[in-house]
Amino acid sequence: MTEQQIDRLVAQVLQRIQPPVLVLVTSACGYREEIRQRLAGCGERLHLALDGEMDDAQRWQEIGQFLPAAAWQQARPGVAYKALLVPFLDYPLAADVVSGRLASPAARRLHEALLTGIPVLALGYHCNPHSELNQLRGSAADSAYAAHIEATLSRLTACGVNLCTMNELLAKLATGESTPAASATARRYLTVTDIVNNPALAGTPNAVMTDAAADFIKAQRKNTLPR
Repeated sequence: MTEQQIDRLVAQVLQRIQPPVLVLVTSACGYREEIRQRLAGCGERLHLALDGEMDDAQRWQEIGQFLPAAAWQQARPGVAYKALLVPFLDYPLAADVVSGRLASPAARRLHEALLTGIPVLALGYHCNPHSELNQLRGSAADSAYAAHIEATLSRLTACGVNLCTMNELLAKLATGESTPAASATARRYLTVTDIVNNPALAGTPNAVMTDAAADFIKAQRKNTLPR
């Protein structure tokens, strides 16, 4: 065997003894082929869970081991995964996890990964109103609803979901870096509703406010200043 063949064989053996990575592929549109190509070359052993109808399903099945719906939708996969990747996290899925609506298989797998301490890495291109993808789609990043979305994403991050770029995701996989689960002492992300219901929460030591909540506090203070 040549040295190149030996190196290739060693790389294949090392890949097989590493725990696989579960990739939850949903049908959200945008950057699909670019993301697929980057994951195909990441060097990880990928298990592909495809959720919903999608035109490129066959292309995704080519980059890893395809899991039939019955193997992951009805019950937790019986494999110790290195991480759960969510390359197409849209806002409805993020909101479902934050609010505890676990009706969809995708939401249930996210819930179980967070509950069992499996690192969850998600790309923010589809859910973040400030992303280039959403800006190209005409998203008004300074709107009141965009602030509401940001507040939801802050709560999702506090739950343990690591929102990142493609480069950051691949770097975290390569180094084995994980996001620790939120603890009782973790920072509390306060929304406008929280502040309205209990203004004293803004003064708690471990609390931080969403952008919308911070703007609300500033407006309240401005209105109370003597004229």
